Amino acid sequence: MKPTILILFLIAGVARQSTAYPIDPRPLRKLIMESEYIVIGHVKEVYERRSKKDFFGDAVARIEVREVLKGTIIKDLIEVSFAQHMVCPAPPRYKAGTEVVVFLDKGDKGMFRTHALSYGARQVTLNDIAVFRDRIREMQRILTLTDTDQQFFETTEWLVKCAEHEATRWDGVYELSPESDFMSYYARSEQLPFKYMLAYEQKQRLKNALLATTEVGYSDFGLVDLVYLGNEEAVSRFLLDGLKKLPAQHLWYAGEYMKRLNYTRDSEQLDTLISSFEEKQFESDKEDELKTIVQEFIALVDP
Repeated sequence: MKPTILILFLIAGVARQSTAYPIDPRPLRKLIMESEYIVIGHVKEVYERRSKKDFFGDAVARIEVREVLKGTIIKDLIEVSFAQHMVCPAPPRYKAGTEVVVFLDKGDKGMFRTHALSYGARQVTLNDIAVFRDRIREMQRILTLTDTDQQFFETTEWLVKCAEHEATRWDGVYELSPESDFMSYYARSEQLPFKYMLAYEQKQRLKNALLATTEVGYSDFGLVDLVYLGNEEAVSRFLLDGLKKLPAQHLWYAGEYMKRLNYTRDSEQLDTLISSFEEKQFESDKEDELKTIVQEFIALVDP
């Protein structure tokens, strides 16, 4: 093989690897700022554009337009193309019969494409739609403010409101406490210090939102990190209760509970259990061992 041909193969390999790298996370605020269109709609149909033998063949979601919150769309039915077989970065997911809030850009041949891939397609309940509509319109107004200090303070309050509702929780918590989320490792844009502007009253609201949560998701750990200081006893009890009820399919993030429950303790036993869990947590054949570690941890911390 000639050297020049070898170099071309190497470049192609690097290009393929770069496209398999997670994109910069896009919470709601950035989606509102960046996308050309924002649509509330109903997915009528999803179909393949090419032969199913083509692994990278595009699919199309046909979406009935219920409301346009940004841009001008005069059609009642739009088509959004997407690469449904892409693995990483994660593609948008569309399912027929679902309600969606979608963030779109112009595509080819009259179609649209989803802005920021998986981040830009939100499957929602009918009750969630009002929450998204309010937050989107509020941020659109905030973005028009010319006083940068006022815009920053109002954005902080807006993020708190996002974090208070489970449908938009990740959008608020990610920007208030990005270091709590492993996806921040892939961030390539500036992380603004919103959490340092939080007032006591706002932290109390975040604490109340956390303690009212019945089904803990990964983004809720960001809430824990924001309100832990000064609320150690209540938050620790919340974490312990959650760890006891953790479903088997979510066992992989039991370590997040254990690390936070260990904040105010100084125990070699607990440190050893946490280390042992982290070594095995992504091994599919270690589920029984992981469950045993969790149970041993609970027995040590449960008063």
